Order: sequence, then structure tokens, then C-alpha cells
Amino acid sequence: MNLSKLSFLILGKGVTYNNCKIFFDKNSITYQAINTDDILNIDNDSILTKNGKINIRSINYIVISPGIKKENKYVKKLLDAGYELITDVELLQSQLKAKYICVTGTNGKTSTVNLLADILNNNNQKALACGNNGVSLFKALEEDFSYIIIELSSYQLEYIKNLDSFISIILNISEDHLDRHDSLKEYLDIKLQIFNNADNCIINSDIAVSKKYQTYNINKNKFLINGKILKKISFMDYKSVKLNKRIFKVNGKHEVMNLCACLAILKIIGLSINDTLIGFSQRLALPHRLEKFCTYKATNFINDSKSTNASSTLNALESISSSVTLIMGGDKKKISYSLLSKIINDKVKLLILFGRNKKDLYNEILPNVETIFLNNLEEVVSYIFSDFRRKTTILFSPGTSSFSLYQNFEERGNHFKNLVNNYVNKKV
Repeated sequence: MNLSKLSFLILGKGVTYNNCKIFFDKNSITYQAINTDDILNIDNDSILTKNGKINIRSINYIVISPGIKKENKYVKKLLDAGYELITDVELLQSQLKAKYICVTGTNGKTSTVNLLADILNNNNQKALACGNNGVSLFKALEEDFSYIIIELSSYQLEYIKNLDSFISIILNISEDHLDRHDSLKEYLDIKLQIFNNADNCIINSDIAVSKKYQTYNINKNKFLINGKILKKISFMDYKSVKLNKRIFKVNGKHEVMNLCACLAILKIIGLSINDTLIGFSQRLALPHRLEKFCTYKATNFINDSKSTNASSTLNALESISSSVTLIMGGDKKKISYSLLSKIINDKVKLLILFGRNKKDLYNEILPNVETIFLNNLEEVVSYIFSDFRRKTTILFSPGTSSFSLYQNFEERGNHFKNLVNNYVNKKV
């Protein structure tokens, strides 16, 4: 695809638009951009917007933001009329003949793509993690990479038709985004599209599917690839991994699962377990994921703001021993939280619920532990320091989004950390 000879319309003015705009401007590529809210009507020849007409016959491709639902009436009109809707992923892949590793799942996508890039780069295989992790796909065009690792959401996979993938992997599936997808089955079916045209397909063996794919998982402190135990490597209590006599520290169950996924991928590439573990030991920690950021009076504060569903909070609790003060809550979400009941009753000493869904959380979890209801994080942190409990773990793992209060999980996590640090600095 010779982009300089083509004309594009970018539909949606979010992250995809910003990344495309920078790339198109830099390379003198012809494009226009609109939001669906700007559209007044679409006919056979033009799109009538609040700012004038766009001659649709002069457009070669429409680049769509994955945040726009397929049910949008204007998207449906464009699709019914036979116009070509593509994604920025397909734009990138039309320009490079690199090896792509495509990663999706409900939880752990960003951590896994970044970890995989760290391991490959530490083994002299130049790799870039990009896509839904916040790094523009077009950064892959700036240098020569051996591997381009793309994080893909269900929103992106819903639109991608032609995915060129050397290795595709699905990490896990749990209830999330059901406000966009009608059912868990539809959500899984969309995720499975990552395997279309992939040379190698890997899936967490916990996911029930009819087709046979390569698998990975952990069971009884062992790593399993395609159902076979990896020899000489094991882990204990999600705090360390042992290879022969060497110990590598890990930060919870999510890191063990992410490492196992990487072992399955890197086995195909040909990297040894030893080289993988050495690369793993040199990884860069990502914030807002079981991030221990403060210890005060023998009490650890952990920021797990990336937790936006019940499964991610479950993983966080599984990674902590006991005596937990758990902080949950935010926006109402179309998912179940009943799977948290047992572990909260087993491990949590104090449950603090806040936000719009606090009562819903309580009614689903039915906690048999001390529970406090508050309105916002300011009240939460104030309460914690007014009734301070030594030798505990304060875990902020919301289990939902908070778009009513914050732009994203990063802003939410930073707010929590700032509130805690302000109290600690005043009291020390």
C-alpha cells in the first residue's frame, strides 16, 4: 500500500486520530478527520457534516477509531454502502514485513507485551511493544525491529479484517466490556479473531474452545506448555521463581502468569528458559499493577488501580498472604463480583467500598467481614489514617472503572498515591 498516493478519512478524534495525524502530517499523506457526532447525513457521494461536505468518492480508506461501536448508525451506513473501514494496525502492517506478535486477553495485556519486549531486547532481539499499551503503532516505522509486539483490545479486533501475525496469544477471558459486547460468548468470539491468519496460536488452557491450539498455564507451582511440565523451573507463593538453584523475584500471581505466557511465545522463537529468566529479572516494573509504593508503621500500601474487573482484583488478593484492608469501587459495570466472596471472607480484615457501585458490590460479594461505605478516595484515605491498623496490607484494587471521576486508571492510581503520601509525610 503506497500511502502517499491514497486519501484517508479518520473517523473519531481520540488516540487513534492523534497517532494517525502525527504520522500522516510527517509523511504528507492526504487525510480528513471527523467525529461521528459531526455527521448530519451520509448519501451515495458525500458525508454531510456540521462543517461542510466530504466527497466520499475521493476517499480510499476510512480509518476507524475502535472506540466507535459497530452499531453506530453512521458506521452501519458506511459498511452497508461497501466502504472500506480499516484500523491503524492494518495501516502499519501494510508498511512493514516484520514479525508480529499479537496479544489480547481481559487482564495482563500491557504487562505481557512490555515484559516480552524487555526479555527480547535483553537477549539482543530488537523488539517494540506498542498498540493498546499507549505506544503508537507508527513508532515501529522509526527503526528496524526484529519483533513488533502489538497489544490488541476486543474493540480493535472487532474491526480488524487482515491481521498478519507470526504468533497470536489470548491470555485470559473474564467478564468485562459487556456494555459493548452482548455476552461473554460474543466477547470471546471477538477475541478469537486474533488467530485469523496467525502462524502460531497460543491460548490459556483455562479457556474453553472447540479448536485445538497451543496452550500454556500454571498448575501446582509448575509451568505447563502444551500440557507438559517445564522441567527445573517452579515457583512458590507467587513471590519467586526458581530455575535450578537460582531464584528470581516475582510480584504476584499476575507476573507468574505473564511469565508463563512469555515462555510459551519464546519457546516458538527459540529462546531458552535460562535466557528468558535472565531477561525477566531485568524487566521494567509498570506502575498501578500491585505497585507497593509506601510502607508506614509496618503497613504496606499497594496501588493496583489497573484493576478494572473482578478477576483482576481476585488475582491481586491471591498474591497477598492475609490481613488485608481492601479498597474497591467506582462506576457501575455489567459484570458479576460473586467470585470474590470466598477470598474476601478468607483474607480481608476490613473492606472499604466507595463510589457509585458500593452497594451493588456489597450485595454481590456478601462479605462476612467488617465493611465501611465511603464516597470517594479522599474519604477512604482519611478513614484509613484515622483508624490506622499496623502490620496490615492496604490494597487499592477497585475492580471497576472510574470514568465518572478520572480520565483513566493512571490518574486514579496517582490520586490514591498522592493522598497516602500526603498523610504519611504529615505524620512521620
